[in-house]
Amino acid sequence: MENSSEAAAVIQAMAECRDLSPQEKIRHLLASGNELFKTSSALVSRVQGSKYVVEYSVSQEAEVDPGTEFSLGDTYCVHTLQSEAPLAFHQAGSSEIAGHPCYDMFRLETYIGAPVKIGGVAWGTVNFTAIEAREPFEETELELMAVLSDAVASELVASGQAASVHSGDKVT
Repeated sequence: MENSSEAAAVIQAMAECRDLSPQEKIRHLLASGNELFKTSSALVSRVQGSKYVVEYSVSQEAEVDPGTEFSLGDTYCVHTLQSEAPLAFHQAGSSEIAGHPCYDMFRLETYIGAPVKIGGVAWGTVNFTAIEAREPFEETELELMAVLSDAVASELVASGQAASVHSGDKVT
């Protein structure tokens, strides 16, 4: 994808596509995100308390099976959920998270992720990673990450995997 307007158009077209199931749309969104962010792996996770559960995985390196669980504290997504906004590291080993358990376990240098919110409540995360460092993320990429996260949230609701809730309700 050449620019952010082209990327936004791809995300919008995917959301409007009637030929794909919600699950297929999520996989296509993840593949498009890998291309857009120059990453090799993408995950959609559901967070349940301190448990991080993989729901979708698209990877050029090693797929993570749906249902695979990690401790939330062992993932970079713990920081994303705390920030409540898209978060990115282009060279994690030289950043404030260099000593993070996820870095120690997987040596992921590149990370961009965002909370997946259903009805204003954090349901989980969507993230893109690579073992190689890259150039710093631009503000437009963080904005696209938010759009992509919203698209994933819509498809999770459409698929029945996440119930649409009101802001005061908890997602279970």
